[in-house]
Amino acid sequence: MKNLETQSGHSNLLNDDGSVIGVRDDLDLIKNYLVPAFMKKHTAFSCLDDFLESAGFVVATQQDFELVPVSIMDAWVRQNSNFPNWSDMVSAAGDFYFDTQMKAIKFKSI
Repeated sequence: MKNLETQSGHSNLLNDDGSVIGVRDDLDLIKNYLVPAFMKKHTAFSCLDDFLESAGFVVATQQDFELVPVSIMDAWVRQNSNFPNWSDMVSAAGDFYFDTQMKAIKFKSI
């Protein structure tokens, strides 16, 4: 694997075929899960955009998002949240989203 320096100064890992090993989640879905209430509860940031920008990432498109190196994102999550990595943070955000939606429809568990 090779490294690719980004404009933000981060290094991306490259596969042997030259493709970047980065965050591959769907940006629109992630934005639906990592809502301000979740971000405020679990980080010092008020929204996902602030969280990403503070890490030096400019994420305006899905392609930008996919170029975010997983190792750098994991380290940023560890430093700025109570989660060990990006995957766990997104998973918890999905749970938070689901719980919020269920409360909104006044769903009561058995």
